[in-house]
Amino acid sequence: MWHNNKDVRYVYTTHGSQTAYAVVADVAGWKRIKADSTDGVANVATLLSTAKAHGRKVNVYIDNSQITRAVSL
Repeated sequence: MWHNNKDVRYVYTTHGSQTAYAVVADVAGWKRIKADSTDGVANVATLLSTAKAHGRKVNVYIDNSQITRAVSL
């Protein structure tokens, strides 16, 4: 399900290749960033971090409590 025009509250990543989580406004709890590839996880985490740093809104697609896609507005 798409969650549109949301603020990114927090982003957490580790040195592990696919370990990243985010909190998005009006969406309950930490959501794991899970894409089809290591680069996909890094790209979504970078997009969310950049949106947070610059105060931009995002659209995120959450499936099974995991962020699988994101778009910065």
